[in-house]
Amino acid sequence: MKNFKKALALLLAGSTALSITACDQSGSGTGDNTNGSGDATNAPMQSFEEQTLAPIDTEAPTGKLVYLTYENNWESSNEEKLTKFEAQYGGTFELITCGSGSEYFQKLGTYISAGDSPDLVRYEWMSFPHAMSYNVYTPLDTYIDINSDLWKDMKPVADQFMYNGKHYYYPNVLKTNFALNYNNRILEENGMTDPMTYLEKNEWTWTKFKEMLKEWCNKDPNHIGYNGVGGMSFILTTGKKVIDVQGSEIINNLKDPDVTRCMTWLGDMHKDGLLGANAEQQTNTGHANGYEDPGVAFVDGNLLFLGMDPSWAYGAAKEKFYNNGQEEDIKFVPFPRDDNSDTYYHGIDTLGYLVPAGAKNLKGAIDWINFSHAEEIDPENLAKAKADAIADVPAYKTKCGNKDCGDTSENADKSGRHIFTAEENEQGVTTCPVCGTERETKYKLIWDEKVYDLWTELHSTDGRFTMLFDHCYGFNDDVSKLFQTGDQPLLDGPVFGDFTYTTLVETQYSVVEGYLAEYREIMKKNASGEEVTKDWAATNAPAASTPSAESTTA
Repeated sequence: MKNFKKALALLLAGSTALSITACDQSGSGTGDNTNGSGDATNAPMQSFEEQTLAPIDTEAPTGKLVYLTYENNWESSNEEKLTKFEAQYGGTFELITCGSGSEYFQKLGTYISAGDSPDLVRYEWMSFPHAMSYNVYTPLDTYIDINSDLWKDMKPVADQFMYNGKHYYYPNVLKTNFALNYNNRILEENGMTDPMTYLEKNEWTWTKFKEMLKEWCNKDPNHIGYNGVGGMSFILTTGKKVIDVQGSEIINNLKDPDVTRCMTWLGDMHKDGLLGANAEQQTNTGHANGYEDPGVAFVDGNLLFLGMDPSWAYGAAKEKFYNNGQEEDIKFVPFPRDDNSDTYYHGIDTLGYLVPAGAKNLKGAIDWINFSHAEEIDPENLAKAKADAIADVPAYKTKCGNKDCGDTSENADKSGRHIFTAEENEQGVTTCPVCGTERETKYKLIWDEKVYDLWTELHSTDGRFTMLFDHCYGFNDDVSKLFQTGDQPLLDGPVFGDFTYTTLVETQYSVVEGYLAEYREIMKKNASGEEVTKDWAATNAPAASTPSAESTTA
């Protein structure tokens, strides 16, 4: 179990390693309000009923927005979008950067408690319902109509984040959470059927998945059927969530018959050697038991499926093969359909922004949220994104490869090598205009069009898949550990360890219920207008922002 627990710890740690820099407010109008020790002040959070939702002047200038973030590359990765926003709305941004995880949430709580809130923050898994329970965000129904033409496509997902009947979060974009990644080349070499074929025939089920695992693992003792994330993504295929927040209810489905059936099925497959890597396989192949880096997971050809976010795993795997000079056919499919269901239920994740309670520039925040979603669903933007992704054209390095280039212009580095200009790149210049040296190419991810279309459908509201978001990691860190990284993790233990799900539930159900009961009580207090005085910033900030295997920026 040592390797299993270590793998899960690495999976969780991947979400917190976004930034370790201290918060920097230099040049910011938002002050650093601490108690002198660097910890958040102990002022209580404001209750829902005390929040006064002031009307906004839709004709007012957008102005400057203060954005609290741990994303050090946010401006550069959103450069084109920010330029367009400023041109259309006149809106600009001032960033307050800080570390991720607990530091990020504590800093946000400090600002809100001091009445010095930023205007925007990004969504995290623990934003809902954890942070919403302590009145950290502003409800937006007054300002954004979820049934409008702009937002109606997001309604089925946005409704899953309602707290006490209000929308605080309008997802900017949907993203694939986890899928089954694989190298179809090794399937072909072993005479096995591409699971994408089963999906196209509506035959990609639990049964087919298990059959493939058996066939693969029977071919070689070093073959590993499945590694990656644990039980949550499989449970969602039943149409049930582990923890479901609906309106004013928090529903614990750990004892639900479908959840139990799924986890028992997974536990049985682990006992049969189909899920995870046993000790001998770990020694012989170097594979882990559970989490694996998608960049190396498929290189030796022993792993069949990796449960990981395909938007990360697809590119990472292909680039590794490219660098090794190996041929590949990396693909992915959703987690298989429950045989007891006619519907492909698919777990999704979201990216987007929330408005902290007490934000000064509410008008500007609403403008940015609307603008961001409009950009995401714009047909021209979608068409361009696909064209760029599947374009089989080379990518070039930014400088001339000739160290003796001899460029003396302002477009040269300190060694005199020509730096290609934006205009030259747009014109497709392939040789150095100074010395005539042919431009050096670099790796470029080129998506297979069929794979890209499936990836698009997996995070589209009008595809074959019914999207579900499980709220089991949306509470404090103590709850998350019970599911994923504790000594007896409820969701991952039966998949990668020698645990029986029903036994785990018997011993831990009441513990989970104890935590959820606190949130249910807070929800009732908020609904009745009773002030919630528990200090969220000091005592409830999570140790990890999201149990995702990789870091993303909105």
